[in-house]
Amino acid sequence: MENGDRFVVPSTPASVNVVGAVYDQNSFLYAQGRRAGMYLQLAGGPNRDADRKHEFIIRASGDVISREMDKGLWGNEFNNLRMNPGDTIVVPDKTFKPSAVRGVLDWSNMFSQFALGAAALSILK
Repeated sequence: MENGDRFVVPSTPASVNVVGAVYDQNSFLYAQGRRAGMYLQLAGGPNRDADRKHEFIIRASGDVISREMDKGLWGNEFNNLRMNPGDTIVVPDKTFKPSAVRGVLDWSNMFSQFALGAAALSILK
């Protein structure tokens, strides 16, 4: 450091964020010893559109911990992860894949439109 330089240490955040497909996206006061599952409960829990298999935590340091990465010997330990001040829990929405029935309906609709157009052309001749 040289004369005139400033050294600023940022304050420690006092909250944990819960965002995504939960009932109450919010920032909650950090409490030492609280686990990820407790913060999810404070947010009302995942809603019906939540993709529970792909939840992840973004640590204040920038590290990312996904539910898939944190598989323990006796199952998934994601909800038991200890949270730190400034961490964020992200619960993504499910991505819906169209069903086979929907695909068949779309194709049949397209073919019926072609048939209707062909019938109209044959009448005009």
